[in-house]
Amino acid sequence: MTLLIIANPHAGNRQALAVTKKIKYTYHKPVQVFLTRYPDDEKRQVERLLSQYQEGDKVLIIGGDGTLSKTLYYLPKTVPFGYYPVGSGNDFAHALHLPSLEVTLDRLDKGQKTEITVFTYQGGLVLNSLDLGFAAYVVKEASQSRLKYWFNKCHLGKLTYILIAIKCLFKQPRADVTLTYEDGKKQSLSDLFLCSLANNRTFGGGVVIWPEASATTSRLEIVTAQGSSFWGRLAILLTLVLKRHHKSSRLSHRSVRRLSVDFEDDAIIEIDGEIVVLKHVDLTPEKRYIYL
Repeated sequence: MTLLIIANPHAGNRQALAVTKKIKYTYHKPVQVFLTRYPDDEKRQVERLLSQYQEGDKVLIIGGDGTLSKTLYYLPKTVPFGYYPVGSGNDFAHALHLPSLEVTLDRLDKGQKTEITVFTYQGGLVLNSLDLGFAAYVVKEASQSRLKYWFNKCHLGKLTYILIAIKCLFKQPRADVTLTYEDGKKQSLSDLFLCSLANNRTFGGGVVIWPEASATTSRLEIVTAQGSSFWGRLAILLTLVLKRHHKSSRLSHRSVRRLSVDFEDDAIIEIDGEIVVLKHVDLTPEKRYIYL
């Protein structure tokens, strides 16, 4: 058995390099590391990994949620994977209560697996959530902010998102979408301050989208809200932060197994911490297996 690692050396202030070095020196079996070299390099690294993959080998992914999401899209669904998070948000790891590095490697050795569901679409997959409105605005602004780099160096990466979330109360980011459900019925929604299609309960490093959202189920949770006024937007954010989802009249919620979404041309869309450009997606559930 060989441990095959795909790692993003830039994730979490370059923590992945230190982790892979530690594994290479301490792990009791052969280790081979494939480092992503530039944005969207996951496809090439997965191809390199698969060219050397043999039955009995184990795959470990080291990086943030974006690295994991893109790697899983290219990794065959028949190949189980382990994951060690070193990103700034790590919502997937927090939701599944992923263990320490030592325990993760032990479960890889033992082949201890758990079934999860991701939602695939044409060109990628949703691991945590697909977001428009304020969440996408926060991610876009954070990716362009110099503060994120300095906060990450001080292990205060969440502060970047908090500061930009406060800023978006005044900016009023909006989104328009058309949803097509399994029964063929369409629903057009406009002027949304919040629009999240959640496969996981949190985004932004711990803010709860929907309490029952989980990758261990086969359902996607749709959470939307309009916020036309400053106080309305503040009330929505406080609802999320204070976990008052079920008691709020401002949030709309629906649970689905499949969904098609049409976006406006200028929509800001965020999937698993990455800004993407999309016009239409068909979200379909797919089973995966994680060493856990």
